[in-house]
Amino acid sequence: MASLEQIARSRYSCRDFSPQPVPRAMLDRLLEIAQGITHAGSRRSVPSAGALYPLHLLAIAGRIRDLDAATYTFDPENCMLKTHLDHDIRDALQQAALDDQPWIGQAAGIITICADMETATQAFGDQPPYGTRGQRYAWIEAGAAAQNIQLQATAEGLGSVLVAGFHDEATTEALALEAPITPLIHLCFGWPAITHRTSTE
Repeated sequence: MASLEQIARSRYSCRDFSPQPVPRAMLDRLLEIAQGITHAGSRRSVPSAGALYPLHLLAIAGRIRDLDAATYTFDPENCMLKTHLDHDIRDALQQAALDDQPWIGQAAGIITICADMETATQAFGDQPPYGTRGQRYAWIEAGAAAQNIQLQATAEGLGSVLVAGFHDEATTEALALEAPITPLIHLCFGWPAITHRTSTE
């Protein structure tokens, strides 16, 4: 098994994905490493200021084996996916991106990290800078989750790329999010186009 150092050194931003489907089990592991329950008291796999856990994960499945092309919410308590939208929205997310980012539509799947910024703001309203400290904590937590996803993807042999350049309003509409949930980061993933590997998982 590769060491964490080897995995970190191997990680890169992959922007060209193979059309080969990704096994469902790999998506499950990406979600669990980002927000899975790891300790008693519903403590999760990334640190969260005040154990608030304001993050919400959406999984957009395009080419995920044994999973319908649709958009799902991840339930960390039960480690389950629940249908959020009954269709694949990769093209809509690509259209909502800043500039031309074809890897959004090309990826086998996308994990979108969202956060309840209102709750985060209110929870830490007594800490300076007033009104923004909680948002800072949420961004830090989202970054930790994103790094976990990318390192797990690398360990699995998958390629991934972090996307934060998108129009907030159009992305929120495509994801059918309701306030105060805000999209922060897309993690696009799939087999790198140059690999063309097969998996029996």
